[in-house]
Amino acid sequence: MWTFLSRLPFVATLITFVSVVIMFALGNWQLQRAEQKTQRLLAIELAANAEQIDLHQVLGSSISEMLDMPVNFEGVAVSERYFLLDNKIYKGRVGYQVLVPIQTDAGTVMANFGWVAATNSRDILPRIELNDARIPYAGIVSLPLHNAMIKETALLDGKWPKILQQIDLEVIQQHYQQQVLPFVVRLNAQQELNFVRDWQPVVMAPEKHLAYAVQWYLLGLAALAVFVIAQRNKLKRNNN
Repeated sequence: MWTFLSRLPFVATLITFVSVVIMFALGNWQLQRAEQKTQRLLAIELAANAEQIDLHQVLGSSISEMLDMPVNFEGVAVSERYFLLDNKIYKGRVGYQVLVPIQTDAGTVMANFGWVAATNSRDILPRIELNDARIPYAGIVSLPLHNAMIKETALLDGKWPKILQQIDLEVIQQHYQQQVLPFVVRLNAQQELNFVRDWQPVVMAPEKHLAYAVQWYLLGLAALAVFVIAQRNKLKRNNN
């Protein structure tokens, strides 16, 4: 065995070793992602069965504890100054998600009213009708993630509605010129039938992550097996 190992080519062995390590590391990462998604779905299920709380109670929690909290509150939607989250696809159709500031006793909270279809022209925005009376709302707390790779294109020109490329609360505050609460509420599906609220809590199911993990492990084993077989055949030819 030692004789076989000592006769292996250094560069090819190093490349194979590094490749196999990377593939197994990716497999482990996919397993971790599957576990995270499983825990997230469990937390969402528990939250869905929990009693709804008000915004003041949410603000008394840490940021990590806020995620997926069921909340209810009363407020007034700022119907003339809302945001359209760009490039949102629903069942193959391009559209927007509608983000509306709602003024409440606990502060101004950004509410995601759901998806609306885009028009045939980028220059013509969909018409959004909002109830500007003080009414009750209910939904689930979500924490937007900032993607540094996405470049924001909205200008601070005072024109409304404003099209955003991602939910960035700092950017929203600059446009709205007012502080907002540090989270977004995705409104429940039974409210405001003019919007589609088919919320997907996770983009990829845990089962897909498990499948990807198995693929990475198999690729790593296959690369190792091919290398070993090729080197054994090469040594046999050299001996002959």
